[in-house]
Amino acid sequence: MGGVKTSAEPQTETSALIKSYDGEGRNVILAMTGTSGSIYGLRILRALLINEFNVDLILSEYASFTMYKECGVDLKPNVIATLFPEILIMKSTVTFHNNLDLKSEIFTNKFNCHGMIVAPCSMGILAGIANGECKTLMEKSADYALSYSKPLVIVPRETPLNKIHLKNMVKIIEAGGKIVPAMPSFEYSPKDFNDLADHIAGRVLDILALNDNSVA
Repeated sequence: MGGVKTSAEPQTETSALIKSYDGEGRNVILAMTGTSGSIYGLRILRALLINEFNVDLILSEYASFTMYKECGVDLKPNVIATLFPEILIMKSTVTFHNNLDLKSEIFTNKFNCHGMIVAPCSMGILAGIANGECKTLMEKSADYALSYSKPLVIVPRETPLNKIHLKNMVKIIEAGGKIVPAMPSFEYSPKDFNDLADHIAGRVLDILALNDNSVA
């Protein structure tokens, strides 16, 4: 269809769709919800690790189920190197956090947060962030990012959108967050789903680096 090719085997070659950034010493929170589109979260994780960001990873209660169903990946600390074999020397750290751990320090001043990404983002979590509910670690961390003017990038994937979804997105934008819908471009002739997801990962990292000197 349209010349787009897919592969049953993971394709993790380094892609020019993602620019180079100096992420060394920078901590980024990456939250993945259980909505469809786990490949976006995985490719953003890969992009952060390639650029040597330290990743604090939050998986929602259903994120692991969706990721395994869609991508065949059981994301755990001991599979990171196997999942992304092109990252020969792991200079970054990946720290897993429980989404119900509201005692975590990643939303306090003890943690130097460079920014936060929620990808893929369900409409439920988006609503919680937009309305400051802070019932989970994802929502609380996003609230902290907005409060301290840290970059917050939301990648919503659900469709169609209704007025409630759109109003919540506007709330987040007005509070200082950024919305990057999972709408990849086809103009660069992507060869598989990984290329499509990498296009979004590249856009997310570009926004994370705005008004910042981390571009290599």
